[in-house]
Amino acid sequence: MARTSLFRNRTFLVVWVGQTVSMIGDILFGLALMWWVVETTGSGLAMSASALASGLPRILLGPFAGVLADRFDRRNLMFATNAVGALITLSMVFLYVNGIFSLGLIIGAAAALGATAAVHSPCFEATIPSIVDATDLTRANSLFQTSRSVAGIVAPAVSGIIIAVFGIGASIFIDSLTFIFAGLSLLLVSLPSPKVVSQQGLLRQSTEGFRFIFDRRLLFSMLLFFAVINLTLAPLGIALPMLILQVMAAGPALYGTFGSSQSLGVLVGSSLLTAFPRLSRNCGLLVVICIITGGASIMVLGLWPNPMVLIGAGFFLGFSIVIAQISSQYIWQRETPDEVRGRVFAARFTFSAALQPVGLGVAGPVIDLIGPARLLSLGGGLCAACGFLGFLVPGLVSYKQATE
Repeated sequence: MARTSLFRNRTFLVVWVGQTVSMIGDILFGLALMWWVVETTGSGLAMSASALASGLPRILLGPFAGVLADRFDRRNLMFATNAVGALITLSMVFLYVNGIFSLGLIIGAAAALGATAAVHSPCFEATIPSIVDATDLTRANSLFQTSRSVAGIVAPAVSGIIIAVFGIGASIFIDSLTFIFAGLSLLLVSLPSPKVVSQQGLLRQSTEGFRFIFDRRLLFSMLLFFAVINLTLAPLGIALPMLILQVMAAGPALYGTFGSSQSLGVLVGSSLLTAFPRLSRNCGLLVVICIITGGASIMVLGLWPNPMVLIGAGFFLGFSIVIAQISSQYIWQRETPDEVRGRVFAARFTFSAALQPVGLGVAGPVIDLIGPARLLSLGGGLCAACGFLGFLVPGLVSYKQATE
């Protein structure tokens, strides 16, 4: 395909715009609930509980959702998950307006939305390689990351204004509107779906993604590698707000600044790969180097917690992690055939994220014991150290992009 072909691909553009709008709503929703939990409870344990409620359904339901992504029409499944997401968030708005809002409600809603994400994610990830040419995969992945970074830059600032002026109910309502927009946009396109027919039961099929990965040395080794990395990075989302509130004596504005600086790093990294995809030709080596850089950024923040270091760490973390994600995603997309892509991507997420709840569950009590700064320096240091294990993953550092 020619370089401009991706921007003439109507199906890709519709999916891209719909997902970008949905991402903005998700960020507004997440920030609103996070600050409600922090300001209402001031507890690291409460933060861990809400984060676990969102993440666990994706891990537990992921393998079964992958079967659905390969067995049924992916567009219809994504439309249905957006519709359910809209109903959940609209219900939360109704309860909030009527003064019925609690930590238990947030945990329950987070779990329900996590379940919808468990179905949506493998459908979406499996769709992208089937609607763009192989030589455009890096650019397509980079565009989605660019959208995420732009949303991450704009949404935190907008979120602070919305919450201050209208309250968190308004942020939740906007998220419901983005669910509706993303769902309706899918009705404008037709998406390829393998619709695999199998006589095997759901439980048996749910394990096929794992078997596919286990039989391939490169993918299995990468799976173990990222599972360990996710464990070391898991405490960041809980420790960072506590660091800002308790150590720096600041509030949502500084947290939003960190989010914006991190998103700026994501924007720079993803834009570079969008404009110059050949920069990631040695994509396997980039994965390893960028994981080490990202971990070092977090460690430095924990050792010297001040606003300037916070902003710099956010930028380098975003820049390095997005390049690692884009490069890793390319490898998985190229190595997985379409007919098993839903199950494989779901299995990949389930396995690589399996240790994340451990990190989240431990983060809250450890923060209460040693403080957020020490936890960040420890987690970042472990991430950087574990990054060097990537040099031992067979075939990873030598993996290169297709050029034709």
